Amino acid sequence: MAFESGALLGDYHVLGPIGAGGMGSVYKVRNTVSDRIEALKVLLPNLQAEPQLEERFLREIRVLARLAHPNIAALHTAFRMNNQLLMVMEFVEGAALPEVLRRGRLPMADCIDYATQTLSAVAYAHGMGVVHRDIKPSNMMITPQGVVKLLDFGIASVAAEKKLTRTGMVMGSLHYMSPEQVQARPVDARSDVYSLGVTFYEMMTGRCPIEGDSDYAVMAAHIHAVPIPPSQLEPRVPEGMSAVLMKALEKDPSSRFVSASDFLAAFSAAAQRVPAEPAAAAPSPMTRTMFAPPTPVPASAAGTADRQAMPLDQPAIDAIAKELAVYIGPIARIVVRKAAARCATRAQLQDQVAAEIGNPQDRAKFLAAAKRIRTGTTRPG
Repeated sequence: MAFESGALLGDYHVLGPIGAGGMGSVYKVRNTVSDRIEALKVLLPNLQAEPQLEERFLREIRVLARLAHPNIAALHTAFRMNNQLLMVMEFVEGAALPEVLRRGRLPMADCIDYATQTLSAVAYAHGMGVVHRDIKPSNMMITPQGVVKLLDFGIASVAAEKKLTRTGMVMGSLHYMSPEQVQARPVDARSDVYSLGVTFYEMMTGRCPIEGDSDYAVMAAHIHAVPIPPSQLEPRVPEGMSAVLMKALEKDPSSRFVSASDFLAAFSAAAQRVPAEPAAAAPSPMTRTMFAPPTPVPASAAGTADRQAMPLDQPAIDAIAKELAVYIGPIARIVVRKAAARCATRAQLQDQVAAEIGNPQDRAKFLAAAKRIRTGTTRPG
């Protein structure tokens, strides 16, 4: 059963469809109490006919309920209505990675940025005992601010709960599956490492490392074919970075990184040695239409003309990133760096990145601390 635009589901007003998949449909909705725009995911009706479908949907809800990370689309709530199971999630505005890649080659700095954010999310999930099992470009949304949001934990596994996966069941997306998934063997965090390696290889070279002219050929390639090192396809990828990606793509899980955390450490070390690309020319029309420029955030009421004019230099950027990290963690460095490219003054940068802090009280504390940074005082200990 599809919901029409304008329908009212409890406290949610349906604004329109976002998409549909094997388990159900996703709608853009507005919470009539909070006025917040959210995403409503609806399991297909007649649950009794597909008990495994309901179990998988419930698993996604329960997995997401234990995860809270800036690069994972957040679960807000879940409920039943008229024999249908619904989950309400963070509405992510932006474009899925395949769409971003279709619009032109990504600068290497953006490839590294998006990969680092994704690794941070998956490393966090692994630390919580969650293996995603379906990492692929279409499950990575890029917001207009350049923030990656990892989606779709529908087939994720939790260390203590393995009953959903049965011997002989192949789960995942063919081109991004690990060899052990293709062979329907048990998987762990190293399977996600492989899928991340495939995704990053494609993002950096424009070509999937595993190819074939049939499903069988693709599955066989996962098991037997050794990909061409990415540095041989794309000169922008240095040998060190290429070696890191090839380790992630090892056929034998014991030869890969143990987890996304180890992958992130090696990737970050290799990224430090990637030479800077020449400054980009003015954005092409294609780039300009992919993401509309962010709406300027008004300066806080305490602002003054002096405050607005304070220059945005590297020490200020570093100080604001350090302060933001108190509230959103290590991802603050990436958020601030991306926002700084669009800001001319410290006040603009402060107000831009403050929106990343969900709690209003914490946001106010950050704004006050950022003001002290600009006026030369430091954050109190």
